[in-house]
Amino acid sequence: MSSLSCTSMDDVVGFAIEKEQKAMDFYRGCAQRAKNPGIKQFFEEMVLEEQRHRDLLKGLDTLDLQTLKLDKPEDLKISDYLVDVPFKEDLTYQEALTIAMKREEKAHAFYAGWKNKCLNEKTAQLFEILANEESKHKRKLENLYDEEILNWD
Repeated sequence: MSSLSCTSMDDVVGFAIEKEQKAMDFYRGCAQRAKNPGIKQFFEEMVLEEQRHRDLLKGLDTLDLQTLKLDKPEDLKISDYLVDVPFKEDLTYQEALTIAMKREEKAHAFYAGWKNKCLNEKTAQLFEILANEESKHKRKLENLYDEEILNWD
């Protein structure tokens, strides 16, 4: 899909499903290439998380958007202070978490940006829901980073 329109819910949902599929493919590739079994498992879990997002979108009834409650997670902003890390086969856990956090940060920014471009209320609301889902995922990763990396002595 080369362009995105704010007017068609089907286009927005289709585009979001495609983005989630690409994220799944990226994490699957990381899992296949990672040498460390723990890092491999981390990326496999990321595949499942993105698959849940994709399946949520596939089962989304756009008529029921009003009933979806947004629980906006607190942003720990940990990823704001980290730089992008390129994938390499011998990644550390810290590097793997950083890759995932930065990807979720960018996905949130993408959806939030589109929300602000849409005049159509339903598509803007869908982008807000998608941005919120990415925020929740980023928060989960930032919690892991905080607990398992920053709290190391």
